[in-house]
Amino acid sequence: MACAPDNIKSINGSKETLKLAVRITDLWFVGTPNKSEQAEMVIIDSHSWKADLIENCTYVMHNFKVMKNDGQFRICDHRYKLVFTGATVVRQSDLEDLPFKKYKFADFTNVIVGLFQPELLVGKFSCNLFN
Repeated sequence: MACAPDNIKSINGSKETLKLAVRITDLWFVGTPNKSEQAEMVIIDSHSWKADLIENCTYVMHNFKVMKNDGQFRICDHRYKLVFTGATVVRQSDLEDLPFKKYKFADFTNVIVGLFQPELLVGKFSCNLFN
């Protein structure tokens, strides 16, 4: 009889061998000078609530971790990021006073002359800066 897949929520570092049935929802590759390229991805399983989250809807969240946003590559320049755990609760709520997306784009001429944060991702594109 085949072994049932593990749930993402059950990953706690106690097992080295897992069987996961997941969908990759976001995938990107990160390369650094003199090192091999690595794949980074966001995955969900059938028990994940990510499939229930909808862009531009408002939610109340609690029981998440607040961690420093100090990774090698970041998608925003905020000092902290929220990390969901198995105890995180996300509940849709009608919060009409919250603003929609607010972008602060870098001026393209600044990017050309090198006035930007190289560790900050600025969009969905594929390029190799280290050739």
